[in-house]
Amino acid sequence: PVLREPPTSWVFPVPALGDRRAEVSDGWGSPRDGGKRKHLGADVMFRRRHALDQTALYPPGTPHGSLHYFMPDNVPALAIGPGLVTQARHTPRGGTVTIRHADGWTSYYTHLASLAVELGQAVAAGEPLGTIGGDPTDPRHLMHLHLELWADHLRSRAVDPGPWLRRWRHRTIERAPHRNRGAALTYRPVGARGDRYPDWVQALRGKSGVYVIRERDAAGDPIVVYVGESHTDNLYETLTRHFQEWRRYKGFWRGQYAEGHDPGLTYRRDRVEVAVRVMSGPAALDEEARLIRRLRPRDNLIGQPEEVPF
Repeated sequence: PVLREPPTSWVFPVPALGDRRAEVSDGWGSPRDGGKRKHLGADVMFRRRHALDQTALYPPGTPHGSLHYFMPDNVPALAIGPGLVTQARHTPRGGTVTIRHADGWTSYYTHLASLAVELGQAVAAGEPLGTIGGDPTDPRHLMHLHLELWADHLRSRAVDPGPWLRRWRHRTIERAPHRNRGAALTYRPVGARGDRYPDWVQALRGKSGVYVIRERDAAGDPIVVYVGESHTDNLYETLTRHFQEWRRYKGFWRGQYAEGHDPGLTYRRDRVEVAVRVMSGPAALDEEARLIRRLRPRDNLIGQPEEVPF
C-alpha cells in the first residue's frame, strides 16, 4: 500500500539542551557485525563543537562520549508523534518502546535507561518515553537513542528516518535534568579494577580537598553516594581506599564506619564517577560539611549495617 509521509509537524526524538540540538550520529545503512547486517535506523547524540568541547564532563571513550559526540545523563527520549504504546519493556538492548501512529507508521526507540510509559498508553507528540542510556550488548555502553521508523507497522519495512528527522521541529529544555544536585561538579570515571588510576587522580597525592562519589543505580541513573575530605594532604589515599574492595575483609565489613569519619564503604570502580576539589586543609573541612548538606549523599546518612555481626 501507498503510505502518506509522516507529518512534518512531528517532533525530533531528543530535546535540544539550551542552544544545542541533537543530530544523527550514525545513520541508516551503516555496517554492523563486520558488514553482515546494516543499521536499520538512526542513532542520535549531541555533536561536539570542537575537539575539547564537553570532554571534561563527557570524556571520549566513556559511556557518555565518543570522539565527536556526547550524551548527558537523564536526557529524555520523546515520542515523535501521537499514537498508542504497543511495547514498553526492558530488553537485552535496553529499555524499548514502540508507538503505533496513524497512516501505517510505527516508531521504535531503544537503549533507554528507564521507561516513563506503559503498554497501551496513548501519548502525544513530544511526550517523554524514558531516559536515554546505552546498549548493554555494546562493550562501550555508549549512550545514545536508536530510532527506527517502520512502514505498515512492520520492521521488515523499516525506512530511513533521516529525511524526516531533518524536518521535524526540536523541543528545547534548558539543560539535561539532573537527579542529583551539584551540577557544577565535574565527574570523571576512575577506571576499572586493576587499572592504573588516571593522571588526574595520581595528581592528588600530597594535597588536601574534598571528593564526591556517585554511582549508577539499577536504572542507570547517577546517585551521589559519598562525600569525603582530607585536610592532612592525603587526598589520594583517602579517595582511593573506597575502591580497595579487599578492605571488606580486613578488619571491618562492608557498611561499617571505620577510622574516624572515613567509612569502610567501598565501591566498584567501573560503576562510579568522582568529582574532586583541591583546597587547603581547613577549607576542606568546611566544604565537606557544605556538600553533605547540599548533596545529601546516600552513604554519609545511611551506610551502617542494621546489626553489628558480633
